[in-house]
Amino acid sequence: MPQAETHTLINSMRIGFTGGFYPVPADVEEDDVAEWQLQRAGELGCTVLQVRTLPKDRVKLAEFGYLAQSKAIELELSAPGAFSLAGPFADEGGANRFRQAVEHARQLKMPVVRTAYGRLDVETSRFNPSLSIREHLEALVPALQAAAEIAEDAGVWLAVENHCDFTGRELAHLLDSVGSPYVGAALDTGNGYTVFSDPNEDIEALAAYAFTTHIKDMKVVKSEAKGYIPLTAFGCVLGEGHVDIPKALSLLAQKSPRADGLHLIVEPGWMLFDAARDTASQSEEYFRESIHYLQSLQNKLGRA
Repeated sequence: MPQAETHTLINSMRIGFTGGFYPVPADVEEDDVAEWQLQRAGELGCTVLQVRTLPKDRVKLAEFGYLAQSKAIELELSAPGAFSLAGPFADEGGANRFRQAVEHARQLKMPVVRTAYGRLDVETSRFNPSLSIREHLEALVPALQAAAEIAEDAGVWLAVENHCDFTGRELAHLLDSVGSPYVGAALDTGNGYTVFSDPNEDIEALAAYAFTTHIKDMKVVKSEAKGYIPLTAFGCVLGEGHVDIPKALSLLAQKSPRADGLHLIVEPGWMLFDAARDTASQSEEYFRESIHYLQSLQNKLGRA
């Protein structure tokens, strides 16, 4: 790819944050959280927001969509339940949650929704002792193929996150097995540490599949727990850890099928907070500094 084209694509990428971790004032009603976070995203100069929750009131939901369009902020939504659609984990309740999320994405003109298989436990990971990794991956294919049909009908792309379950290469194998242009990756740049994989290798493995991202940095430090593995990883402000964020953006520009306007969504890892300070203010500080880092990096890498 010509260098000028890479610069152009990096400049087109949309920077924002995940609402699931952004601190919201206690007096904000649940049905107003999405609008509050949208306003905050605009104040921070963001052009994408991964919403934590949507207004349940239909009028408010429509108004929220119009507000996002007026601010030129693209929306993204998690769609839980994709792996409940078929196969050994089929569950009608979960399947309905997935269909509802995809319908909301269609209504609000979201280009992509994200989902994940791993649920932060051994059983939904490559370390499940009762299944080989190949058997585990093969068991997930029918559900994602069913999800692909629903996503295609709605006109949205479905992105599967490497969510504390498989390495980047393993997830790439799963996506190849599904074989749908409507199913790709929600590349999390830091989650590799949770399955003892180099996140930078995961980025290389998944960049060509990436429909969206979580831009996360983590720092490897000495563990203070004696008698256990001597190294551990904690989340940190972007640019302060061991994840090569500049290389990630360049690879995404060169390889992602959705590089033009790709969502760069800031998400914290497992952070260490100062016990003497308010956690919410530290979280807000993390987001502000990380968004500024990405904006500065975009300006630097996007120069022709």
